[in-house]
Amino acid sequence: MEYDCIVIGAGVGGLIAGLKLSQENKKILLLEAQPVPGGFATTFKRNGFIFESALHCVDALGPDGEIREFLKEHNIDKTLDFSELNDFARIIYPGHDFVVNFKEEDLIDYFKKTFPDESKNIDRLFHAMGRFFEQFDRYRESNLPSWLEFIFLIFFSPSLIGISMLTAQQFIEKYTKDKKLIAIFTDIWRFIGLPPSRLSALYFLIVLRGYYCEPTAYIKGGFSELFAAIVSKIRENGSEVRFNARVDKIITHKGKRVKSVITAKGEEFYTKAIISNANAIDSLTNLVDNDKIKADYLRKLAALEKSISAFQVYLGLKVPAKSLGMSHQILSINTTYNHDENYNYCFSQDYDNCSLEIVDHSQIDSSLVPQGKGSLLIMIFDLYAHWKDLTQEEYKLRKQEVADKLIERAEKYLPGLSKNIEVIEAATPLTMQRFGLSPEGAIYGFTQTVKQSGTNRLSQKTAVGGLFLTGAWTRPGHGVHGCFVSGMEAADLALGYLKKAAASRVK
Repeated sequence: MEYDCIVIGAGVGGLIAGLKLSQENKKILLLEAQPVPGGFATTFKRNGFIFESALHCVDALGPDGEIREFLKEHNIDKTLDFSELNDFARIIYPGHDFVVNFKEEDLIDYFKKTFPDESKNIDRLFHAMGRFFEQFDRYRESNLPSWLEFIFLIFFSPSLIGISMLTAQQFIEKYTKDKKLIAIFTDIWRFIGLPPSRLSALYFLIVLRGYYCEPTAYIKGGFSELFAAIVSKIRENGSEVRFNARVDKIITHKGKRVKSVITAKGEEFYTKAIISNANAIDSLTNLVDNDKIKADYLRKLAALEKSISAFQVYLGLKVPAKSLGMSHQILSINTTYNHDENYNYCFSQDYDNCSLEIVDHSQIDSSLVPQGKGSLLIMIFDLYAHWKDLTQEEYKLRKQEVADKLIERAEKYLPGLSKNIEVIEAATPLTMQRFGLSPEGAIYGFTQTVKQSGTNRLSQKTAVGGLFLTGAWTRPGHGVHGCFVSGMEAADLALGYLKKAAASRVK
């Protein structure tokens, strides 16, 4: 049997692409190496506790959010139970402690009260951001062919061009030089994985608006409920989803266009198009069967910088974390206002001073834990290089040491934490590599530097006809919202390719 499109990987991008194609009456086959959908974003269970493996919060899930609207359009929202969030996070610095509540006006008010001498500069900064968002939305809604996009940007969205060439820090320093204000304003850098001095202003502003200025929601039962609902809808549409089905090869017609895929079990499935949600490095330098194409991509991709990895501790608690002082869903803790130092602490393994992110999913959804209990996720950035050469015994001891250190730090803000731990699991960069099938455990794909962001980012189109990419490694980037957009655009590319192929066959 030949499929219209095979989707490799049931991460967010692959799921969205598969759903959109199946809704367009295309016969698709979605193949996932793991036993469950979601990729990095799945959930797992331990002794009655349900843990989100990676997700802290997802923007665009509010009542008018882009993802929520998409779910409504496909009648998936009716199968899910949403918990609307009141705020995003409590953010702590040595001399500041405040809450982000999704309201831009409250954010502006906080900054003006905290930094009164910068009041006019704050107005100028937010005015520039508003102009950028207006032009960005106009650009996204234009739906122009690629050859017209640059002309459109020059005349109708000049802010996009200017900001796309700046780092987040360069953009903000055009309006204020106050280092503490800049540090607090850019606290969201951890959701992107680069300090503001290196981070693309373009992607920074997109992420900042999603989490700081627009309401969002949580999916009751965990985000795996959302992924399971999408799988059900794809199957309902007459297409197939198979788990424990790792793809080993993408077969082409003399390297020019896709022909089939071969799984680890030796099964071969024929197709007119392929969307790969596997990481771009494997997709283009390992899976594709053409040696010249693989060599060309190997040189190109070797020059791109991969994102940092992470160390995470999952705690099942005897009591709700709120009773220990966890007042909000997310707690962001910083020992310095210098984010370059915060980032470099990860490289030097300074677990005493690196920025700490603590998440309490059970505060939003008590069904994730046994009655009367709680859970926490503690996260820091870390490097694959710190773990890859350890012996099994060294690895085990080091993982325990780091987990204990992070719990000790968290307990300074949540007194009594260590006495109330019932379940503990830890994940290292090696875990990220093994379960996420991500080179060096990179959690955000390629970094979002200026040179690797926006139109500079790895294209979803490839050198092989009918092969397209989706997910964190390609445009626009990581995060559930980023991968959602990527999946939608990959589906559009595949649909366009299939339409052209059908037209050529008719001729």
